[in-house]
Amino acid sequence: MKLFKFMAKLILLPVMFAIIVIQWIGIFLNSVSGAILGILSFLFFFTGMASLIFGLASGTKALQVIAAAFVFFLIPRFGDWMIERIICLRCVLGDFIRS
Repeated sequence: MKLFKFMAKLILLPVMFAIIVIQWIGIFLNSVSGAILGILSFLFFFTGMASLIFGLASGTKALQVIAAAFVFFLIPRFGDWMIERIICLRCVLGDFIRS
């Protein structure tokens, strides 16, 4: 049984390194997209609010723009959630390899 556990640890070691690289790439991409989409959602939100306040668009069109801003705001939050799941997987694999 110890031999099988040792073989599983050897097989999972490169998988863990791949997961670490995926985690780093995901964190970098999520940080960059978070900054870009944060600015974009800010612009969409205030454009929708300004068009609603100044009467340049109807209520439904302005709400569509504001909803698009909310979607742009949520995309990096979903990326954070995915990265947290990758970190949990890395921790579980690390605990198994160290055991």
